[in-house]
Formats: sequence, structure tokens, C-alpha cells
Amino acid sequence: MKQSKIKKIKETLKKTRERRKHQTPCVYQLKLQDLSTKDKELLDRLFIEAKWLYNYIIADIFTRLNNQSWKFQHVEIKTPNGLEKRIIKNLSSQMRRGIVERIFQNLKALKEAKNKGYKVGKLNFVSEVNSIPLPQYNNTYKIFREQNRIKIQKIKKTFRVLGLHQIPENAEIANAHLIRKPSGYYVYVTCFIPKEDNKPKFEIDKSIGVDFGIKNQLTLSNGVKIEWLVSDTKRLKRLHRELSRRKRRGKNYRKTQHKLRREYERISNIRKDIQNRVFSFLKCYNRVIIQDENIKGWYSGWFGKQVHSTGIGGITSRLKHGLETLILVDKFETTTKKCSNCGRLLNLRLGDRVIKCKCGLVIDRDQNAAINIIKSGLKGETTPLTNLPLDWREVTPVERKAAARILGKSPYIRVSCLAEAGSPSLQ
Repeated sequence: MKQSKIKKIKETLKKTRERRKHQTPCVYQLKLQDLSTKDKELLDRLFIEAKWLYNYIIADIFTRLNNQSWKFQHVEIKTPNGLEKRIIKNLSSQMRRGIVERIFQNLKALKEAKNKGYKVGKLNFVSEVNSIPLPQYNNTYKIFREQNRIKIQKIKKTFRVLGLHQIPENAEIANAHLIRKPSGYYVYVTCFIPKEDNKPKFEIDKSIGVDFGIKNQLTLSNGVKIEWLVSDTKRLKRLHRELSRRKRRGKNYRKTQHKLRREYERISNIRKDIQNRVFSFLKCYNRVIIQDENIKGWYSGWFGKQVHSTGIGGITSRLKHGLETLILVDKFETTTKKCSNCGRLLNLRLGDRVIKCKCGLVIDRDQNAAINIIKSGLKGETTPLTNLPLDWREVTPVERKAAARILGKSPYIRVSCLAEAGSPSLQ
């Protein structure tokens, strides 16, 4: 009986792996709505119990961490009066399994960092846990599409959610995470959808080179420049001053701290929205060629504030991990100081924004680098004419339409074109 069950599980896993080859993972964010005070207290209790379990295992990790750690229902916590026992009654067994698995993953990450030569310590206690795993759909959590509601295990009430319409009907729903943020409570649902349904609405039959910069965040080889800057707001600075005057750990201190976290979250959401729009726009191209820049070096240099305000590092990371058509050019490849027309090396300073070569080429510095990047990326191609069509240095009507549709809706992004003299902004 046991062997037949194991065989059935192996066959199911094999079928799932074959199915995943033709699917793409997507994460959808659902916000819990219309929460009463009791609902918030109950959800907060889940996160408190998750913190208790995590810290209890970390306190004596050599004896308490094993495959049976999820069975703990009584834990000891440190209080001003000493150690006290607490009961874990709201966290389900699968939630506890997920927390234990998280500890294993954290230890694995420390081991990998140590093997790479980094100096690592031990796992530290956490002051709060803001993420609880919901590993199994229809068991740890359930979604009711018709009622627009979601149910979490060991909670009798179903919660109304906002954003359920985003999940396609043909999506295969997998695991999820219950997230606590300053703006509310969310459920991040991981789904697998067919690769055909994840294709961009605009398909540009063209390869593109991208040059990253400080003044102009993105410059494409066709002359399109994309700029944005989301700096700290006046309200954020005012809240920092207000927090410094409050009595630490007082009621007003916690209120101001919550407002400060809300403002940080709002700024972070704006930057993430810009990253999503830029990624969606570049995804429309057949191939995207970028240089493997050392963004961390930019941040630690003179331009740390600008790099932080634009979040270029997040875009490069997103492209490397999420774009299948990406081609990376070595970071030591000469792109800026080389003429894209004749290949002559030029003596340029940081303030020289326009390149004037002896061969007669007059071109923007960043566009020249983007052209060199696309040439270096497609150097080994056997059919370069299909990758570089006749209009590869021009902005086609499809590109203009895609830029206006994807990037033009954000008030924080400015798109301009250098390909044609005196051309208006694409925004």
C-alpha cells in the first residue's frame, strides 16, 4: 500500500514537471478588504505566533530544528518577567511547516555565502514576521471566485479580496503567502499560466541595445531616452523630524512610525511600477542586449542617491532573471569611448555628452554606447541582417505606440527621442 502511494506521487510529480515546461509562473497580489478590528487582531495573532515559533527554534537550533519541528504547539518566549510559555493555536500545521522550511533555506543561504568566501554569522532573532507561507491551494487557503472571497486555514471567516479578477480562468493556482504591510494585509498568489497567454500585446520584430546611465536612466540604440526620478518626498522628511521628537516606544511614537512606513511603501510602489513598465516595454523586442554593469559600484560612488532614487539595479536584476531573450555584454567591453561608425577610440571626459568623431559622426554619447552594445551582443550571430533591419536606428510606429501605451501612462516617466532632429516627446 505504501509503495503504491509513493509510486503514484512520483507519477504526479513527473506530470507536473512536464506541464511546467509549457507554463510561466506569475504572482498576483490580492488585498484583504473590509476588515473589522477583530479580523485585524486575529491576523496579527497569526504573525505573532509565527514570530514565536521562529525565535523559539532559533534559540536552540541544534536540538530544536529537525523534520518534526513543525509539531511544536507550546513555545517559550522571553518577557521582562522572564521566560513564559505560549500556545500556538492559530497557525495551522502547514503554516508551521513553511516556517520551519524557511529556517532551513536561511541556513542554506548562509552556507552558500560562506562557501563563496563571505564572512557570515548565525541566524538572528526577528522582532516581527510579516510573511506567512500558505503552501497548498484548496487546503491552506481557498479562493471563491463567484463570491470574490478567500479563506485561510483555521480561520472560520472568509475575507473579501480586491484584485481577484487579475487571475486568468485557465491559470493553475499554486502556493501563496500571507503578507502584512503598513497599508494592509495581502495574499500573494503564485499561478502558472500557459506561455502563449503571457506574450506581450506589442511584438516588435527588432533587436535593441540598452545603455544604462545616471542622467538618462535608459538610452536605446534607436535613440529613445527613458528618464525617471522618484526621490524622497517632503512628507517623508517631515515625518522623520516628527519621529525624532516623539518619546521612544510611546503611543504617538508608534503612530508616527506607522505613517513613516506607509510613506516608504508608497515611494517603493511607485519605483516598482516604473520597473514593471520598463520591463514590459523591453519585453516587446525580439532581443535585448545590455552591458553587465557594476551598479553596486555606482551606488557606492558619487551617484549613490541618484541610483537609489531610480532603482536601476532592480531593473537590471529583473532583466537578468526574467527576460529569456536577454544578451549580456561583458562589463569590460569598450562601448562609450569607441566610435560606433568607424571603431576609433576617443578621448572623452565625463562632461562630453556629444561625440564628434573624425569620420564625421556626430551622435549622442549614450546612444553611441547603446549602438556599440548591440553590435557587440550580435557579433557572433550568423544572420545579422535579420537581427539588424534597415530601420534598426529609427523609431518605428509600433515602438511609438508601445511606448505611449506602456510608459506614457506614468506621470513619473519621461520618454524622448533623439533619432530624428526636433522630434517631439513620445509621452
